[in-house]
Amino acid sequence: MRFLLPIGLMFALAYLAHGEAGVLAGLVVLASVLMVGAMSLPRLNSGYSPLETVNPPLWEKIQELTKKLGLRNVKVYVLDAYIPNAYSFRRNVVLSLGLFEVLDEDEIVAIAAHEIGHIKNRDTVLFPLLAYLRIFSFIMPFAILALSGSLVLFMLSLSLYLWYELERSSCLKGREFKADDVAVRILNVPFSLKRALEELKYYEDLMSQVRKHALPGIEPAMERKPPERTYWTPSFLFLPTHPPYDDRIFRIVSLIEANETRRKRSN
Repeated sequence: MRFLLPIGLMFALAYLAHGEAGVLAGLVVLASVLMVGAMSLPRLNSGYSPLETVNPPLWEKIQELTKKLGLRNVKVYVLDAYIPNAYSFRRNVVLSLGLFEVLDEDEIVAIAAHEIGHIKNRDTVLFPLLAYLRIFSFIMPFAILALSGSLVLFMLSLSLYLWYELERSSCLKGREFKADDVAVRILNVPFSLKRALEELKYYEDLMSQVRKHALPGIEPAMERKPPERTYWTPSFLFLPTHPPYDDRIFRIVSLIEANETRRKRSN
């Protein structure tokens, strides 16, 4: 929870800027951000189809994973979007149609297991909070400047925002590793997660090469963004929120090998 330290110091600067009124102003900003953020959470609409009706056998395999973790009422949906993607919110897992074009069934189950790991680790609560605090920490330097008129306090609060960005990035990447750990633990075929990440990395690298060369063709011209699904966040990305594919793949292989070594020793 190191990301809370710069937030606490932001309130301390607000107190220096205008005393108790500064702290109250900070609380008002935070409450407003949380309220607007909660209203922007993803909502299931016509673009989401229950996996139970689209592909019952696959749904059964994913349900087995939730039972291993003792999770109940986890819903799985297929999103009508051609870009390979997967995410989770509340107790819902969403798989885009694009995933079914580039991954086999075991690999899709592995991606779902990763998202179930986020639910198990309560990341579907943590991630929105991190996004809302990001907005708050970006707004507060300007609020502090308006309250105090001090460029020194403004620069200090801006440095706290940058500190928060570093802590947020570190926290998010760490949670991705933890979700991978859960997936490896519950998958019948743990190496399927490795294969899935390798396929997605290949797809991402391929798309980046197409965009880099900017050659005339259908893909660059026809590219569409998937429907809105993220929490209320700024439109800019300051620091990466996911570890590199290679780091995740290396860690997954190491974890599987370590588990296999322990299993052999126990036998």
